[in-house]
Amino acid sequence: MNATMMKMMERGNVAMGFNQNKIAHQFVATPVGGEIIITALNASDVETINQIKIHILEIQKEFSEGDFVRPFFIHAQEVPGTKVMSEKKDLIKYDKLEMKNGSKLVLTTNYTQLVDAIRQFMEF
Repeated sequence: MNATMMKMMERGNVAMGFNQNKIAHQFVATPVGGEIIITALNASDVETINQIKIHILEIQKEFSEGDFVRPFFIHAQEVPGTKVMSEKKDLIKYDKLEMKNGSKLVLTTNYTQLVDAIRQFMEF
């Protein structure tokens, strides 16, 4: 892992409240938005699983309010798609789904411009 990636992981530890080496973090673009899936690598790591669930609740609230400070902090730059997602925040639905060893945030919209912005965010 290079120095840039290590710094990003360290910022992720701070911003998300759990050790990035203990989780799998997936960003998946879908035809109507996207999914942020975070799971603990160890199914018996209850502490990390609870931290993931708290984090998903926090970003559900922040993103629905148009607040994308965490992704900016983690990546140390503006994340593609977040400007449009913030401006059109009321047109995106954010649903939290519990998973066996983590949580998922599902973003959906009926607006093509927003699907494109969410896809940029997910693919970044």
